[in-house]
Amino acid sequence: SPQDTTRHSPLVPNTIDLPFADQPFTENPAIMSSKHRLTRSFRSASAVVYLINTVVSVIFASKKVYLHILIGVLMALMSLTMLLVTMEAPPFAMKVLDTKRFAFLFTFRGRYIIDLIISLFLFGMGILGIIMGAVTLALIFGIRFVGVRHPEAFSELFRQPLEDDDDDTFVTYDGQTLESTEGQQV
Repeated sequence: SPQDTTRHSPLVPNTIDLPFADQPFTENPAIMSSKHRLTRSFRSASAVVYLINTVVSVIFASKKVYLHILIGVLMALMSLTMLLVTMEAPPFAMKVLDTKRFAFLFTFRGRYIIDLIISLFLFGMGILGIIMGAVTLALIFGIRFVGVRHPEAFSELFRQPLEDDDDDTFVTYDGQTLESTEGQQV
């Protein structure tokens, strides 16, 4: 038999050190938890759906009609943005998207709204658009359904919405806050 260049780690069972690799291979599907498999499956399915949505939008935009070009380009940009959010890559795009201004994209509610908008526009893009609009809606409803049954996987896929810190501060017509008018007669 040829010389085996794969070593097995004695410290961690079922992990394999890849030849010439510095890190052990821990993404072995046999040892992944069901939560990680589920989230990886949904991330992969979402990435494929967003990529196909982008292609359908570009095909729609290739028609020489102004509104087709406008809507196709906008939907392609939205689909590409959601693809980047789903993959959480590349780093330069995450620096722009992973800010307070775009934090809603990483929550279920934000993704649901964006997917709904994309789907509604896809329904107007011919038979491919109708198919992909239905697939996009089915995916987001499927993620929600699985999220009810596996909340730990759902929380790994989506962030919790940010809470505003100023909910308890009220501004009066004269520009003073409610806290600054306590004890004074308004």
